Amino acid sequence: MKADRRHELKENDFAVALESARDYIDRNGKQISLVLLLVIVVFAAVSFGIRSHAASVAQLWRDRSELKFDPPDVGKKSLNTLEHLISQAPDDTFAMACLLDAGREALRLAASEPMPSNKELNDKARQTFTMMRERFPRNTMALGTAITGLATVEENAFSIDGDASHKERSRDLLKQVAEGADFAGLPPLQRIARDRLASLDETFTRVAVQPAPPPPPPEAAPPTEGATPPSGDH
Repeated sequence: MKADRRHELKENDFAVALESARDYIDRNGKQISLVLLLVIVVFAAVSFGIRSHAASVAQLWRDRSELKFDPPDVGKKSLNTLEHLISQAPDDTFAMACLLDAGREALRLAASEPMPSNKELNDKARQTFTMMRERFPRNTMALGTAITGLATVEENAFSIDGDASHKERSRDLLKQVAEGADFAGLPPLQRIARDRLASLDETFTRVAVQPAPPPPPPEAAPPTEGATPPSGDH
């Protein structure tokens, strides 16, 4: 009997709650509808924003993957495009990928271009690696790559202007990686830096390029047997 009574009381309580909820909805139906509509609109806007952001990020990665760097004229335009992509980078991963591309390709193009274009490209590589160094000071891989890239920039600058001060700047940069405790977890990078330090004197030996000697004059063909030698008389 007590159990039946408790069940009956629960059913009554539930009925009262339903009735109260119905009365509340009847009195405030318009406000509730507006709140529900607002929730739906906000949810749709957030969902659309997330999808749009994902689509935008995917498009940026596609744009980067489609860049070409040969021939040099095309490569220079692609470097400008990379600068634009870096300015739009949605996250650090994309920014780092673009900076690596820009630094590597600027150095490669600088090595293949005659002066004074190679100086412009070498300066672009310097700007790129400096930006990477400043943007990722706690990412040892990015930081080490940027520092060794700047050492290469100094080597290229020496080949352009012959200023011996580039050698000491390159040495200081390579020592930061070869001897820096922060890079102890990257043995291959430190080994490369040590190897470059060991060959620094050779790298910074200016080689004078001598012009190729003129070709020898063509030899006179021997006279044909039986031919009459040329005469001065006409």
